[in-house]
Amino acid sequence: MVDSQQQALAELNATKAVHLAGKLEEAIRRYQALLKAHPTFADVLHPLGIAFQQMGRHAEAAEAIGHWVTLVPQDYDALINLSNSLLALGRAADAVQASQRAAALRPDAAGAHAILAQALHASRDLAGARTSYERALALEPNSAECLFNFANLLVDGGLVEEAVQRYRDALKVRADLPEVYVNLANNLVRLGKADEAIGYYHIALRLRPGMPEALVNLGNALFIHTGDLDGARRCFEAVIAQAPTYRDALNNLTSLAMEAGDMVTAVRHARRMLEVHPHDQLLHTTAAGLFMSLGQWEEGWQHFEWRWLRPNLPVPLRDFGRPEWQGEDISGKTILIHHEQGLGDSIQFVRFVQQVVARAAHVILEVPSNLLALYRLAMTGVTLATFGEPLPPFDVHVPIMSLARVLGVTVDRVPAPIPYLRADPDRVDAWRNRLPKGGFRIGVVWQGKPGTGVDRGRSFGLEHLAPVARVPCVTLISLQKGFGLDQLDRLPDGMKVQTLGPDFDEGPDAFMDTAAVMQHLDLIISSDTSVAHLAGALGCPVWVPLKFAPDWRWMRNREDSPWYPRTMRLFRQSTAGDWASVFQRLATEVALLKDGDASRLSPASPPPRRPPLPFPPVPTPPLPAQRPPVLSQQMVTIGNQDALEAATRLGVLRYPSSDRILGRCLEADGEWLEGEVEACARTLEPGETVVEVGAGIGLHALALSKQFKVHAFEPETHLRELMQWNMAHVHHGSVTPLQGDGTGIDALGLDSLHLIKVSVDALVLRVLKGARSSILQHRPCLYLRCDAGKPDQATLDLLREMNYRVWQHTVPLHVVPNFRGNSTDPFPGVIVCNLICVPAGRQAVMHMLPRLL
Repeated sequence: MVDSQQQALAELNATKAVHLAGKLEEAIRRYQALLKAHPTFADVLHPLGIAFQQMGRHAEAAEAIGHWVTLVPQDYDALINLSNSLLALGRAADAVQASQRAAALRPDAAGAHAILAQALHASRDLAGARTSYERALALEPNSAECLFNFANLLVDGGLVEEAVQRYRDALKVRADLPEVYVNLANNLVRLGKADEAIGYYHIALRLRPGMPEALVNLGNALFIHTGDLDGARRCFEAVIAQAPTYRDALNNLTSLAMEAGDMVTAVRHARRMLEVHPHDQLLHTTAAGLFMSLGQWEEGWQHFEWRWLRPNLPVPLRDFGRPEWQGEDISGKTILIHHEQGLGDSIQFVRFVQQVVARAAHVILEVPSNLLALYRLAMTGVTLATFGEPLPPFDVHVPIMSLARVLGVTVDRVPAPIPYLRADPDRVDAWRNRLPKGGFRIGVVWQGKPGTGVDRGRSFGLEHLAPVARVPCVTLISLQKGFGLDQLDRLPDGMKVQTLGPDFDEGPDAFMDTAAVMQHLDLIISSDTSVAHLAGALGCPVWVPLKFAPDWRWMRNREDSPWYPRTMRLFRQSTAGDWASVFQRLATEVALLKDGDASRLSPASPPPRRPPLPFPPVPTPPLPAQRPPVLSQQMVTIGNQDALEAATRLGVLRYPSSDRILGRCLEADGEWLEGEVEACARTLEPGETVVEVGAGIGLHALALSKQFKVHAFEPETHLRELMQWNMAHVHHGSVTPLQGDGTGIDALGLDSLHLIKVSVDALVLRVLKGARSSILQHRPCLYLRCDAGKPDQATLDLLREMNYRVWQHTVPLHVVPNFRGNSTDPFPGVIVCNLICVPAGRQAVMHMLPRLL
């Protein structure tokens, strides 16, 4: 036996020498052979795991090192290596546990806190990650790697200026790290310091010639911030030369060609990028814009569905709990058309609602609250619902901007019953005498929301309208709201723009005054904003100055818009950035129109429609399974009781319509007394057994069942039926619904019992007496509702007799944060009182809780 151990040790040392020589595959084979010959020789595990790690085989590394640390839990180096492999595998929560153990072993080791910080960052605990980075840097302030990673964390948290300083600190320690220069430059661009950023990209490229990340971001900076399209193209092409499938370079070459008006090249790049990256959201979004601009809407709408995978959507993707309408027969169904994106998008696409009205039994239109009044004037046969509030019952749903795809809308077939919106007659009358008298009145809008990607180049300075203002008898009237009003204070000499007073569209309803004022104007000139869509939807004459490469909805090389035929004219830049010629042409056209040439109102005839081109199949976007559910007013009947549906932390659940306290909490917060679930879970280990009495609709039973085995007693039939429905419709673990008041716990004959939770005060004493045998046998913790805050004397005496210690535990009905992110307390200050009861002899740490027994 001794000889065998010595032979194994000798072979291990020899294999380590092979490993150190860099012969990783041979080392792995020898480690595995040694482990096969000596299965209990655990010393092989850690070096084997390191070899796997060096080969990039992190799953095998984590398995080997993880086995080792179960045998030797105090091995600091192994825990660090395990953390690294777990991070590489995306197992952030496991990496947090491993690195926490390492930090506990060596609290003064900067590396342990640094890897813990990375793990916490990966698990989205940004505050915890910051604390760990600060601890690591306090121990080792000159760690360039830690400074770099800390800066990345700060960027993720939106602290860009602080991040820039940390990147600079890292470069003071080591000035030869190209990744740091690239990230520093990226964030200088975000701060509007593109010129400085470009210099840092060049430094990174001197340190690492051909570095793709530096080239792509340098190209972006040249493209977006300096207008150097040729320089940007050279950067992207240099990336493709060394990495032909590099995703960002392919995408940017496509966008660059579109910006330059070279649509043939744009299509070529788009086809290539979609071929090599068929499931990439960004590329499908770019392709949607390209093919829509070209009028190839049949394909464009398919790519447009990938918008739901974009980060930071204005309206998040939600779980509606019902199928999405794909054009099938809905003549007997209620359909929900739900809101997404901006106000202009809603105004443009709401035209399709009446087509759906003709197909469905009933239509619900979800609308932002500030558009309700405008839509109420024109929508017939439609129930309007407010975005963010509970929705009425429906059978199927569809996003409003998906209607074009479902209805098969093409360039030559856009439903356009212009006008499809109306102004409020009372407001029209009210504004009649408030506007400047006489002359040719033109309403003007010049600025969209700045700082957004879509606004780059589409807005124009108010001063560009000076040639129009100089046309005799023309009066410019500002319809601008919010951004851009400061430009009224610095008009060119001789230029005048009338304003409509501080009360113009100041109420909660968007565009009501704007729509009314438009009825008194001879013309509207608007940049690419929601006001242009409003004028088009109202059938008012509107001229839209457009940048050289505009948004997809305005297409290319045409003066008209199929969205707003006959009443909208498009005035395009002939070269990028040239607004002067656009407005000179506008002024000429205004003069002719003012002098009576009404033909100037109508755009030129559209170009002939080209037959649709065949295109490769577009894959369906893989929408995430976990999405925030909608708030619903779905009324159903269970037995002889009415119930409503609510979107909760667990999924869509049903609750009795008569219980407005529970219902209001679920509707507002998406959860109910979550603090009770957390308190119970802290007393348990995974897999242990829980009995809940008075389980109601099963909220807490279902939540606890994710980790524990739950038996849920509910004496009320209609509540138990709701609990069973909820169990059938949300994901849960082991939960058994039972009829009764909990006095039958002893009859269950449980092999183990670790917690009894009684959620109804009136049942507490009855349960304690009825389950006495199980309580004395298994000694479970008890969590008991106590509405009075303190137990009655009989309950207290029984708990003392059974040798339990008792603490008071209060839980507020409303907490922040909650599932819905709601900060408004529906029941201000209301709390629920409970008792936490722990058997004598069992360790219990109850911070700041008042002890009653």
